[in-house]
Amino acid sequence: MQLPIIISISDVRKNATKLFEGVNKKNEIVVVTKNNDQLSVIVSPKYFQSIIEENETLWENLEMTRSKRATRGEKSYKFEDILSGKV
Repeated sequence: MQLPIIISISDVRKNATKLFEGVNKKNEIVVVTKNNDQLSVIVSPKYFQSIIEENETLWENLEMTRSKRATRGEKSYKFEDILSGKV
């Protein structure tokens, strides 16, 4: 991951078109500041989607881990035994 570009809100106003095109084409991350305080972050749609997908994957992994822990002591059966009526 690249380091973010830090830009003031007034510079965003002056160069919005160029800024957004750069973010989209180069997959840049821009931190917008106002009076030296972080105000917002601008990322490309592609990068944003990758964050969403990674977040979903992490939550799925967490839920799988929780499920495995919750059922750890439960007895398990083979699928064939269930179908044949042995269980």
